[in-house]
Amino acid sequence: MGGRRRVELRDPLCPGTGVEAVGLVEGEIELTHGGSSVSARGWLRVPIRLECSRCLVEFVQVLQISVNEECALEQVDTPEAQLIARGKEGQIPILNEEDVDLSELVRQLVAMEVPSRPLCRDDCAGLCPRCGRPLSSGPCPCGEDEIDPRWSALRDLKL
Repeated sequence: MGGRRRVELRDPLCPGTGVEAVGLVEGEIELTHGGSSVSARGWLRVPIRLECSRCLVEFVQVLQISVNEECALEQVDTPEAQLIARGKEGQIPILNEEDVDLSELVRQLVAMEVPSRPLCRDDCAGLCPRCGRPLSSGPCPCGEDEIDPRWSALRDLKL
């Protein structure tokens, strides 16, 4: 009880995260055995391809993930119901036969860190509401001065 092992990662991202990695998952994780569980502490770094939620342009973002998880010394393919029944709810299984397999841990951590509304830049201007041109390349010449007729009464408002 109480053994430690430092693991350096430099592997492809396993499927199931919902994103495309454009490079390898790199990181360092220290595993500490503590009886029936293993503590995983460290960091991960993975470049992924995303689509901006404002302008729809594809871009690459590097996820920096801090790892601080308790893992179960159970088979990776053990059904979740059995883990809950054993009182290990929320622990990620890390055994594949007799070997420690961190792929499921990495997969879950990456999936949780993917932004729900990714932006290519914090100040992304989005798309022109008239023609759909990305506004990041400059103002759109399609006549953005025209006001939606439903808002025209506000033009005469004095503040």
